[in-house]
Amino acid sequence: MLDNSIINPYIRVAMQSILRKGTKIARRIIFDYELIYIANGEFILNYNETDYRCMAGQFILLRPGISHSFTVTDTDLSQPHIHFDITHMLDSRQIPVCFKDLKDMEIEERKNIREDIFRKYPQKPFVVFSDQKAALETFYAIVNNPKPSSLTQKGLLIRLIDMLIEDNFPETFVDNTEFIYSIEEQVKDYLDANQGLTSNLDDIAKHFNYSKCHLEHRFKDRYGISLIAYRNNKRMQSAKIMLTTQSVSDVSNKLGFSSIYVFSRAFKNHFGVSPSDYKKAR
Repeated sequence: MLDNSIINPYIRVAMQSILRKGTKIARRIIFDYELIYIANGEFILNYNETDYRCMAGQFILLRPGISHSFTVTDTDLSQPHIHFDITHMLDSRQIPVCFKDLKDMEIEERKNIREDIFRKYPQKPFVVFSDQKAALETFYAIVNNPKPSSLTQKGLLIRLIDMLIEDNFPETFVDNTEFIYSIEEQVKDYLDANQGLTSNLDDIAKHFNYSKCHLEHRFKDRYGISLIAYRNNKRMQSAKIMLTTQSVSDVSNKLGFSSIYVFSRAFKNHFGVSPSDYKKAR
């Protein structure tokens, strides 16, 4: 069994669900994990820009921050599912299930995206269990429990997560207790989730309670680019997405630039075109 100090889940939603044929779930990301069992029917899932045909009898795991959409095909879809945080955090009760795409989110909303502890593994949606019967019994015991977030439900989910990791992500932990997560990986994941885009090196080092010189050295040694250059790249990519729906002034403000002129110069230096001209060409 995994160490409960690491796996301490919070169940956000656990329910039976029927979606009618032809139903379309628009492109979105989710803040947490969602484990789906396809009891009946089929759907086409576009997950991380790849299409997958999902059929009855399969388990699907949607991970935090990965863009996806799906369409129910010829018959109604029975898809009991569980939304959960791997670790119960201080804000777990306040964070809703997300139905927005990343480009439509404010910077503050993006901070709700949970850390994906399975990020070392390919971003594919299917998961399997060596003991399918036991997994199904545990899954349905959670979904059908009349007392959401009870200790019984949490205990069942710990058991299910234990099976999930052992059968699909076995190298997530060392000796089942030590989480493999270096400081440079933590910072990269933090920036990849579009957090800290307005922070300087001092701010980021303080956030992680780490020496800025040592942090910068480790980041550059690992990824071949300075931490701030990486942050600037993520900032510009975020700006490009935001400009599809927001004004140049709003994007400049939300990304923490001192003025619209500073933002425009940075954008043009990065992409070779001004943000205004980029918007016009869209």
